[in-house]
This record gives sequence, C-alpha cells and structure tokens, in this order.
Amino acid sequence: MIEFLNAYRVDAQHITSVLLALAVWRWGGAPERWLAGIFVATMVVPVYLLKGGPSPGLPLLGTGAWLYFGIDLVAMAGFGLVALNANRNYPLWVAGLQLVAVGAHMIKGMVEGGSLFALVILIVGPSYCQLMVLIAGSACTRANTSCYGGSPNSRASA
Repeated sequence: MIEFLNAYRVDAQHITSVLLALAVWRWGGAPERWLAGIFVATMVVPVYLLKGGPSPGLPLLGTGAWLYFGIDLVAMAGFGLVALNANRNYPLWVAGLQLVAVGAHMIKGMVEGGSLFALVILIVGPSYCQLMVLIAGSACTRANTSCYGGSPNSRASA
C-alpha cells in the first residue's frame, strides 16, 4: 500500500490541486482564487514544463536546483502578498510554509554535508501541507460565508 501511495503521490497532489483550483474558482473568494492559482502555477505547471528539463530525475538537487529555487521565491512573494492583503488567517500559514521551502533551498546552498533526505523533505514537504491548508481554509471560508454572509471588511473602520 505504501509503495502504491509513494508511486502516485505526485499525481494525486496535482489532481487535487487542479480540482481545488476549479472548485475555488467557482465558489471561493478572491484570496482563495489567488492562492490556488499561485499554487498551481508554481507547484504543478513547472513539473510538466520541465519534465525533460535541466536535471530530470531529482532536479531539486541537481544542476537545475537554481530554477526551482527561483520558482519557490516567486511562490513565496505571491503567497506573501496574498497573505498580507487577505482578510483571512490561513494564507499566513501557506506563506509561512513556503518560507520553510525557501529556507531549505538556502541551507542547501550554504551547507555541503547536509542530509539529502532532510533537504528533500524540507523542500517538497511544505507543498503537501500547503495543499491541506488551502483545502481546509477554503472549506471553512465557504462554510462561514454561507452561514454568516460575506466577511466584514476590517480595514474599513479606521
């Protein structure tokens, strides 16, 4: 069972993210749409565009690692902007998890003798957590919106 899950975990993540993006595009608010769009554009699309890219196999640690570091920087900037402008708490978690991935890239560049397994977990792992936070946050926002109406604008009372 574990071999099956490990063999198809990337495909399952990509299918889940695209389904989440479609659902959020239909029922979500602007922050959810931006977060799902940034997630799909930076975590799913590059995998298929760079399939035969700089280092097919394990590109996070090969010669194309700088490209994935750049993609993670773009994702960090996008998630950070959405988190700072959204009237929700969960985008801060998504941006914070992206900081973990960017920090792991920086550690990989500074330390030579680090554990490769730990680096891969720290670079790839946050995307799975981000997807879970996006699903939970979008569901809670949808439930609150349907129960209480639109969320109040906290910045209007100044």
